[in-house]
Amino acid sequence: MKLLQPLVLLIMLLFCSCGLNEREKSIKNKEAELNERQQALVLWEQQLTQKESALQEREHRLDSTKREIDSVVIHGPSVVGKWQVKMQCVETSCSGSAIGDVKTEQWEFDSNGNEVIVKAYAGKNLTRIYNGRYTSRGMQLIDKGSLSSTTMEVNLRMLTEKKMDGLREIVLPDCKTTYSIIAERL
Repeated sequence: MKLLQPLVLLIMLLFCSCGLNEREKSIKNKEAELNERQQALVLWEQQLTQKESALQEREHRLDSTKREIDSVVIHGPSVVGKWQVKMQCVETSCSGSAIGDVKTEQWEFDSNGNEVIVKAYAGKNLTRIYNGRYTSRGMQLIDKGSLSSTTMEVNLRMLTEKKMDGLREIVLPDCKTTYSIIAERL
């Protein structure tokens, strides 16, 4: 009988251990399955975050475009009149120009719908006439000298009803000069 007790105990342990192995396998399978699901959820979350970011960026661009167009429509008619324009050379490959050169002119703006005409005066002398239009970002003015191969392009944006900034590029056949512009209403 004493011998039977340890034998029964040993048999019970063997049966229990067989069940433990099956339970361990089952738990490991469930853990692997949960890990796969968790990885799929993380991937799905990343995709949703990317889509959300893309939608937010698109919405921001659309709002920005709307604001810029609205700004031009609001400020368009207000540019009519005289403006003091200060230009400073910021880039040049032309001889006779140097970075830092400063020019001051008086510009007289006139507007007819989306068309803009600007007369530029140095002192009391009319130096050039720009023709241009309103764009989604502000104004684009061009003076292509009829007798020369020089092209001048000005891009301006409204900062306030009394101040604009922008760039003026003078393009010759063999060089180019760029000026930064600050314009203030007189």
